[in-house]
Amino acid sequence: MTGADHDEHTTTAGWRTRATAAGALHVPSQWIDDDRTGAVAVVRPETPVNPNGTFRENAVLSVVESAGDIVADSSNAIAEARAMVPWSHVVSVTPWPQGPFDRRMQFLYEYDGVMVAVTKFTGTTGGKRLDLTCSAGLDAYPALVTTFDSIAALSTLELLS
Repeated sequence: MTGADHDEHTTTAGWRTRATAAGALHVPSQWIDDDRTGAVAVVRPETPVNPNGTFRENAVLSVVESAGDIVADSSNAIAEARAMVPWSHVVSVTPWPQGPFDRRMQFLYEYDGVMVAVTKFTGTTGGKRLDLTCSAGLDAYPALVTTFDSIAALSTLELLS
């Protein structure tokens, strides 16, 4: 698969732009597209941060109907995180003044016996909720958390009607 297959190009300083229906998702140049369905875009590092890890780190961009405003949308995102099975724990929810998102939530959950750490960014506009959900195994998360924050801050996304 080439960059042209997904309308993407390389930007400066080791980052590339992944064009999506919601705008430009800026990701590290060594991240590749993952063709899972059900999302606007899914990207992941070409090489796992921890080659022996059992969870594959990724970033998923999705759009859902808004509950009306960022407070309601943030509350819904928290409820969704808390409902994960077999368990989850919301660590923090804070305002996010950078890029197209209004809130940044961090939480943990278990997937197939592995503890996963997540940073989820949420924004609201035009009757839609835009989520960027960035996940990694707890062992790899510390190495990726600033990358996740940079993806959210640098991406020029908007909700198209």
